[in-house]
Amino acid sequence: MQENGKILGNTPLIHAEGLGKILNIDRLYLKYEGSNPTGTQKDRAASAHVKRAKDQGFDTIVVGSCGNYGASIAYYASLNHLKSLIYIPREFHSPRLLEIENKYGAKLVLVDGMYEDSVETSMKDAERENWFDANSGAHPDLGLAAYAPIAFEIFDSIGSIPDTVSVSVGNGTTLAGIHHGFEELMKGGKTSKIPKMIAASTDGGNPVISSFLNDQKEITDFPKEKIRQTEINEPLVNYHSYDGDLAFNALLNSNGYAEFVTDAELNSYAALIREHHNIDPIPAAVASVAATAHVIARTKMTGIHVAVLTG
Repeated sequence: MQENGKILGNTPLIHAEGLGKILNIDRLYLKYEGSNPTGTQKDRAASAHVKRAKDQGFDTIVVGSCGNYGASIAYYASLNHLKSLIYIPREFHSPRLLEIENKYGAKLVLVDGMYEDSVETSMKDAERENWFDANSGAHPDLGLAAYAPIAFEIFDSIGSIPDTVSVSVGNGTTLAGIHHGFEELMKGGKTSKIPKMIAASTDGGNPVISSFLNDQKEITDFPKEKIRQTEINEPLVNYHSYDGDLAFNALLNSNGYAEFVTDAELNSYAALIREHHNIDPIPAAVASVAATAHVIARTKMTGIHVAVLTG
């Protein structure tokens, strides 16, 4: 799909031979979502939410965000002549605030508290003012459908199903959608298996990871008082993941893995990727690569391994 001269989807799958050798990973691929119009996979979901808002006759769309999803919603809202309000925690350090407000014309609403407070405030305002709520969890069907094509693109590029697919997780929507895509391929008879999904997030706190590592039967919130938020882990840290149940079930259904990653690892892996593959990801985005390295070092698994990477 082309939007204002920029292509949405069909992002590159990079065979990261140099990085793979360093990390002792047999065949490592990076699914680089940074080539989407605003530089992240969030464009896939944002475009779908804005389309539904417009189709249903809304003139305003709102969302709580750490930065990337807010930029995507603001961008697609501007293309479709909708007003957008982006709710951001007042203390967050997102470099995308000026872009959201000045480039895309959205209204920034700064909220006291954490990411979840921004989401809850935007949801209440949307209900009161009859605005379209584009938050994760509000329209789970859109998230699953928007991210499923990542699985189709991986399959088409490689010609087979990889052994693992690793995704950086905040709310869990992207991981759930990609897993859904692989399930659709299997249901359609194109493959007889799905990859093991790897959920990667910050050791500052995430309920998808903690619930899985604690062998729970269902996801529960991460203890709010134990959250450790930093400028580096802001895009990943959560005490409540709004599509976390979908991501948690995807891990169970795929016999997958969940990995916490430190800020130091996020910085070091981002530097490695810049050095060897001329990609400049934000540190939080490389949690997927670090988690893949964790799993391979522990299991000695060979085969094909894909890490979804954003800008």
